[in-house]
Amino acid sequence: MKTFCDYCGSAIDDTLEKCPNCGAVNQHMQRSGNQVPKTIEELQAFAAANNIPLEKMRFFVGVDYKEPRAFGIYKESNGNCVVYKNKADGTRAIRYQGADEAYAVNELYQKLKAEVLDRKQADLNKGTANTYSSPRPAQRRKKKLGCSTIIAYAIAIFIFLVFGIAFVSMIIDDAKTPKKGYYDYKGTPYYYTGGGWYTPDDDGEWVRDYDAPDRLEENYNDYFEAKDYSSLDSDYAGDIEEYPTEAYSSGDYDSGDSWDDNSWDDDDWDYDYDSYDSYDSDWDSDW
Repeated sequence: MKTFCDYCGSAIDDTLEKCPNCGAVNQHMQRSGNQVPKTIEELQAFAAANNIPLEKMRFFVGVDYKEPRAFGIYKESNGNCVVYKNKADGTRAIRYQGADEAYAVNELYQKLKAEVLDRKQADLNKGTANTYSSPRPAQRRKKKLGCSTIIAYAIAIFIFLVFGIAFVSMIIDDAKTPKKGYYDYKGTPYYYTGGGWYTPDDDGEWVRDYDAPDRLEENYNDYFEAKDYSSLDSDYAGDIEEYPTEAYSSGDYDSGDSWDDNSWDDDDWDYDYDSYDSYDSDWDSDW
């Protein structure tokens, strides 16, 4: 279905995380899936029905768990849901904080699926490594490469070069992009994220600025203040409101960890959790 971007007004698909026209986060994004839990209670019941050992996997549903190495979701006293990750050093990264419980639950549900699939794939790789045996010396004979094999190698090399060039180009483009964070241009605060500039309006609310000064866009490093609000000079921070990253958190992460439920079978939850080791998870990243 179609919805409208809150920032540029373009009609966009409600399944997109960002507006393809202006790069703003789609506040109306919908995620669909078969029998996906919509509430914290439903997620707890789902885990119980599928014999998923949440605590062993370091997932804490309905709990504001304080110790390191944990994924979790809980409700604040005001009704807002918080999806978090406690990293190995004990610091907390907020994945989502807001009133949309279905969205919040889905964030943790998708991460739970990703952890299970990663562990299953790792087990499969170990099994492949253990069962491999090299051919006996008598069986090792050089084979002549046929014409079709040579062509296949040539195509593979060509594809590798194309993707290599594209990857290098992407790195170069990223180097030309401002860092996410706070900037100050001639006394006017700016925040850069999601491919766009934001600045406070008359009420102090952060809004998209489509006419950011050319000098700021071309020499952004000269005006960079800090990545995080807590790192700003206290006097400067006192003059502005913190950019509401929790409101746009879905756009601050790589969409590569998003899942299409059509690629996930019910049987994929059938896993030998006895071999699950939570230390294999990446506990240093934000998610």
